[in-house]
Parts: sequence; C-alpha cells; structure tokens
Amino acid sequence: MDNDLNMRSAFTMIELIFVMVVVGILASVALGRLAAVRDDAKITTDIAKMSACISDAGMYYTARAQDLSAGDSDNCDSVKCFNIIYGTNGSNFTVSTNPLGDSYCKRVNELGGHLAGVYNFHGNRISL
Repeated sequence: MDNDLNMRSAFTMIELIFVMVVVGILASVALGRLAAVRDDAKITTDIAKMSACISDAGMYYTARAQDLSAGDSDNCDSVKCFNIIYGTNGSNFTVSTNPLGDSYCKRVNELGGHLAGVYNFHGNRISL
C-alpha cells in the first residue's frame, strides 16, 4: 500500500507531454501577437516622427527663412514609412507614404496617410 502511494505522487510521461504541448500552443499564440504589437509600436513611432518632421520643417523655415534639408532634423532622417522630398529654392516640402519601406510599414496609409501631402511654408502662413 505504501508503495502505491509513492508511485502515484509523480506525473506520468503522457501528462508531462500533454502539458508541454499546451504550453507550446499558448506560447506560439502569444509570440504571434507580440510581433503584431511590436510592429504597431514601430509604425506609431514612425508616424509621430513624421509629424515632428513636418513641424521641424515649418519651424526651420520660420526661424531661418530657408528650406529644411536632409540632415537638418533627426526626426526626418529617421522616418522609414514615408518618402520626403525636401523643398529647395522656395519649392514645397512634399510627404508621401511608403508602405514598402520597412516590414512594419504595410499599414502606413491606413494609420498615417493623413500626413501625406505638399506643405508650403513660404509666404505669410503654412498651408497644406
């Protein structure tokens, strides 16, 4: 009787395998969702940087009466999901979305498409 009690207190190999399979399934679901959340965070950061880049371009022109160029703004230089055409000699600052930029940029039109446009910082006011 005492021997039966000691034998039953351990898990069987089948029980251990079953637990490992369940944990594996849960981990695969969690890792897939984690990757999606990471991509959403990256694209949100890129959209925020593009918004700051547009502000930088306006402030740069207001302060210096010159167009912003590549290398003048860390925000503009680190954007991956947008294409920027810097204004030169009074031309417009142009922003377009780039869904093919980095792997996480697929949803840039949906989430940050409102930033795409032609910005004119010259004259009396900033216009889109």
